[in-house]
Amino acid sequence: MHPSFFRQTHPFATSSYYIAALLIVMSTTNPVIITCFFLSNVLLRLLDLNGKSKKSMLYPLFFIGMITVTNPLFVHRGATVIFFFLNKPITVEAFIYGFFMGMTIATVIYLFQNFQKAVDSEQFFYLFGKRFPKSGLILVLVLRLLPLLQKYHQELNQIQKNFQQTHRRYFFERARYGLDLFGHLFSWSLENAMDTADSMRARGYGVSTRSSCLTYRWQKKDTLFLTAIVLACLFFMVSMIKGFYQFNYYPYHDNVYRLMQKNWLSYLFLFGVAWLPLLKRLKEVIVWNILKSKI
Repeated sequence: MHPSFFRQTHPFATSSYYIAALLIVMSTTNPVIITCFFLSNVLLRLLDLNGKSKKSMLYPLFFIGMITVTNPLFVHRGATVIFFFLNKPITVEAFIYGFFMGMTIATVIYLFQNFQKAVDSEQFFYLFGKRFPKSGLILVLVLRLLPLLQKYHQELNQIQKNFQQTHRRYFFERARYGLDLFGHLFSWSLENAMDTADSMRARGYGVSTRSSCLTYRWQKKDTLFLTAIVLACLFFMVSMIKGFYQFNYYPYHDNVYRLMQKNWLSYLFLFGVAWLPLLKRLKEVIVWNILKSKI
């Protein structure tokens, strides 16, 4: 079984879902919606990384802690004062707002990671290679360069540590070693990008309309899925205009339970949109395990 999600769905429909999810997450500050999309994408990412290194899961969590701590230092709104720092009030509402803003950034990062897992470079070229050849190539290079850069950093760091024993040195020597390592990585990335650009130019990329050896048939389920995405976006926009998802953090934060109880149908609809990828992925895993057990 292929580890990615929506593999049976047309790449355009898959891309439309993740674009809609990104727009929903970035257009609201409602903690219920942010938490729902955050948990669903974290669980989906963990399911895709089953048996692999999960270090990539930790980096987005850094933004949650950083923004939660720093937001009360710059924003002093809120009625519930905890203490005073440099004659400035530190409030509970500022902590809560910073926490959910950090969670929004982490959710966007997880969405991009899941999108990269669902739509690979070949499918991305299939969608944008004909009309936007240069932009599509740049985006694919960026998405591909980050994992390669991380892998090369680990290899180079391990080699340098074995030869130079940097873990036994003082702070300034280790800092100098870090700068040298960054210089090697930067030069390697530029050289790799230039080699790739020269290779694509030699093959005539972007000179004429690019053809693809891959074909993805547009099926009825793709039409239904795309229609559902459009209706979900329209429903979200109408609900936003009516104020169903409005949440106030200052001076006191609103009651989440009352807000969900008042507009439970709107939240239930968004829950289904957020958890749809994970539910479909779980279904694939269960079916695959059942088929394996019958062998």
